Amino acid sequence: MSCRLMLMRIAVVLLMLTAAFPVAMAQKKGFTVVIDPGHGGVDPGALGRKSKEKDINMSVSRLLADMIKESYPEVKVIFTRTKDVKIPLVKRASIANDANADLFISIHSNASKSRSANGCETFTLGAGSSAEAKAAAMYENEVILSEENFEELYKGFDPRSSESYIIFELIRSHDMELSADLAQMVQKGMVKHGKLKNRGVSSAGFLVLHRTVMPSILVELGFITNSADENVIASKEGQRRLAKGIFEGFSNFYLTYHKGNGSKPKNIEAGESVESVEQPAEPKQPAKSKQVASKESGKPLFKVQILTSGKKLSNKDKRLKGVKASYYVEKGTYKYTYGESEDYNLILKKRKEISSKFKEAFIVAFMNGKRMDTQEAIRIFKNSK
Repeated sequence: MSCRLMLMRIAVVLLMLTAAFPVAMAQKKGFTVVIDPGHGGVDPGALGRKSKEKDINMSVSRLLADMIKESYPEVKVIFTRTKDVKIPLVKRASIANDANADLFISIHSNASKSRSANGCETFTLGAGSSAEAKAAAMYENEVILSEENFEELYKGFDPRSSESYIIFELIRSHDMELSADLAQMVQKGMVKHGKLKNRGVSSAGFLVLHRTVMPSILVELGFITNSADENVIASKEGQRRLAKGIFEGFSNFYLTYHKGNGSKPKNIEAGESVESVEQPAEPKQPAKSKQVASKESGKPLFKVQILTSGKKLSNKDKRLKGVKASYYVEKGTYKYTYGESEDYNLILKKRKEISSKFKEAFIVAFMNGKRMDTQEAIRIFKNSK
């Protein structure tokens, strides 16, 4: 059996396993966030001129936890490590999964062979939105090579081989959109308070995120290999500012999706009424929306979401990359989509078509003009066949 075929089969099995989680998770109440200080113990992480990554990660994690507990005492905060010890990546994810956590935030400090590389960045799980993002994931994943029985634990995954990263192209998390929203909010907060260069939100194949079953992000505070960045992230004041930025992102996410509702964030999104608008190049005589047709048929309508924006974009905006897109408005955010169909298989093909321009494109679903859980929509589609 070829390596590629083997990885594809593994991906299918993992997708089937993760599809079973949303229903079980939807039954719990309360809110739990797991904070993961990267590295630890004999694994120091990246090294700067005067600091170690593991120490910076722990300091910012503790500050973040204190801010959450002070402002939201009802939120349960769990650490993957509270001491200077090494925790395997698979164990870090298991801690979050076993706690049935609502969010997973992994905190790291970046490094590069180029001393000029600088700035803060936030990652979600994905195939890799750039060569730099893929390199960052490979660097963080290499820690598994020092773990016992890593080949068995990680199903033969080799963090140094680009072939192993095929699985991240095949698996699309059901929490993808919430992870992206959290990442945007956290990145905005870090840039605002940390005063570091904004490297934006990217995606890459981080193993620690791949193993979690809730919205998850990985934060790179700044480059420990850059003298200016290290001066910030290694200082108490810099760490406080960065923790405040991450907290502000968490707070916005928590208040937007959970506060006062007592349910999982995705369930609040699921019943949300949305405004869906076509964005034709020359809007003369708009055709009847297929979403209206979906209301009449009582079947889920699938679309490919390609990007989000805080404001409405012109149809000539460079961010749309020449794609004729539609958008819907949710909680003041414009979310742009490509294609729509009641046939899930057709939309899968659409996502593949558009992935060369929008690597992080993912599928969303609607029922009766309202967003619904995509996994539930897929189940309805399959049962109707």
